[in-house]
Amino acid sequence: MRFETFSSVEAVDRSLWNQLAASAAPMMEWEYFYCLEKSAAVSPARGYQPCHLLLYEDNRPVGLAPLFERDRAWVEFGDGGLIELLTEISGMPFHHGLVGTIPFTPVPGYQFLTRPEVDSLKVHRALLDRMDELCQEKGLSTCRIYFVSPSAQALHALLRQQGYVCLRSDYCIWLNQGYRDFDDFLRTFKSGRRTKIRRELKTIQQQEIQIDMIPGSEAPPAYFAEMNELYLRTWNKHMGNDIRAFLNESFFRLLGEMLPHRLLFSLARQNSDTIAMAIFYEKAGCLYGRYWGCVEEVPFLHFATCYYQPIRYAIQHRMRMMDPGFGGQHKLFRGFQTVPAYHYIKFYGAAERRLAYSILNQIQTRSAK
Repeated sequence: MRFETFSSVEAVDRSLWNQLAASAAPMMEWEYFYCLEKSAAVSPARGYQPCHLLLYEDNRPVGLAPLFERDRAWVEFGDGGLIELLTEISGMPFHHGLVGTIPFTPVPGYQFLTRPEVDSLKVHRALLDRMDELCQEKGLSTCRIYFVSPSAQALHALLRQQGYVCLRSDYCIWLNQGYRDFDDFLRTFKSGRRTKIRRELKTIQQQEIQIDMIPGSEAPPAYFAEMNELYLRTWNKHMGNDIRAFLNESFFRLLGEMLPHRLLFSLARQNSDTIAMAIFYEKAGCLYGRYWGCVEEVPFLHFATCYYQPIRYAIQHRMRMMDPGFGGQHKLFRGFQTVPAYHYIKFYGAAERRLAYSILNQIQTRSAK
């Protein structure tokens, strides 16, 4: 076995990466990482230095771990700010580490990419061993792996065996229980909740708002520019103008060029004018929702655009799962269910490890009280 690290996704052969990612989520494919890196949304200036790790066996590529060296831990989603807290309390550089993640995409889909015919456990163990070596060679304090795909069972078990602390958070998804149509789905609710959802949809219809799912391959370039503008509206509403948005116009333009075959727009129009939009990634019977934005606040428009219309689409196309995106307890009242999302952290250095475990135990004790 031998290893090679790459300082950009461009340095890795596109067809090779996607062969390894054949059964992975669409955001694990080469094109998605390319859009993030090429747009400079992900860059050393933003705290992400790519160091993608490729494993060869007998000179044949058999495994790939998309990785980044991080010199900060701000907004990594999975640990809830734990690494920032440890760094602040201790003064030790816990934030300086190796990170396995899909940047700015808090979706349970990260995994090591492997050929289907190889021993995945052997490949995963070799990649993790090399990651340990890299962290020690570079003097890094942590290795952090976020939102590990639920399908990567071998990786979950191996991470625990190799000294990673497991963190769990709640996440919401919608599962298709073999519904014949949207009304069949609504019949699973109690009468009062079913009536409320129908009332929400009727409110949208009464305002002559039409919502359609538009394939990315049919979307004009203007849609991607509009999505960027709407994304920024949502960002500024929740984060303010003083914090730079994660994504940019170049990222959305590149999505249209590189990934249209994976994209769907949930598009809300009133009098032929676009008033709201969200993007969905589609692959292997699964939908992943991202980047909601609207021109003006309309009651229930968010639910109709991001939940109801995509669920209707998923039922029509016999899809098995819809992931609506991170956060939002209101999802639980609209047919989504809570599932666990798992994140893993390994600490390097005896002193760092003792201190981290001590602080973690204190936090857990306080939470229990």
